[in-house]
Amino acid sequence: MWKRIKALFAVKGIERRMRVAFTSIVLLLVFAGATSLLELERVSHDTEQILVASEQSVDVAGHMLAALSDHNDAIIYMAVVGDTSVRYREALRGSMLQLDATCERANELMPAVEHDGLNDTLAMYVERLNTLAEEYLEGRVYENVIRRRVSDSLATNLSTRSWYVDEYKVAYIDLSRQISRYMTDSQSVLSPKVNHLSHTARRSVTPVFISLLVMFIVVMMLYYFLKKLYVKPILRINRSLGDYLSYKVPFDESIACGDEIGQLRDRIDTLITKSNK
Repeated sequence: MWKRIKALFAVKGIERRMRVAFTSIVLLLVFAGATSLLELERVSHDTEQILVASEQSVDVAGHMLAALSDHNDAIIYMAVVGDTSVRYREALRGSMLQLDATCERANELMPAVEHDGLNDTLAMYVERLNTLAEEYLEGRVYENVIRRRVSDSLATNLSTRSWYVDEYKVAYIDLSRQISRYMTDSQSVLSPKVNHLSHTARRSVTPVFISLLVMFIVVMMLYYFLKKLYVKPILRINRSLGDYLSYKVPFDESIACGDEIGQLRDRIDTLITKSNK
């Protein structure tokens, strides 16, 4: 049974053996190259996604901080400085809309599963700050200050400035910290993806390394069999033929060889035998 299987896969002839050997090496290199290209394409795609996600998170946080700064500046001019002109009221309205829009965008970019409720907290602080700003624009802050002055004779220093320090600034600082936490968390979520990407890059190189190792083994085996089956027999045939021509030493017909080399040995021996008759 084993002989039949061996005969089924046996390759005879120098040309066929050389063709099979080098075809195997080429196919191995093609397979390794294709596998590496696929892995590198995946690495490239994942890298692009990580860079886009990081850029979007930083961009949203930057717009949110800019809107928060405009929000705070407008409130300072109106509540602290006392300039309640239309341009500051419009600037405050615009910054409120910008905060809402950037908060919604931030919620879209960061899945709640990965951020442990940061979405809801960020939206809560934005709503709280905008509620305070809306109360000021509607005049309710000023009405509360007047009412407290009337009800408390000792609170003669109450003003919108104290409202800014006691209420608005606290909400402003809380939201600013929450935005900083959003930036930190969004980058920390990308860290495992970067680590996974590094492992993927190693996997993309592994097939090439394995293929090179296997190819080295195949080449060494090919060198060994070429030397044993072809190079050494040819050298012995050449040396034996040279001894016959120079010193009339009988040709060594016991040289172990096969395929076309064996046929060449037999034909040389036949030729010598015929020439001696």
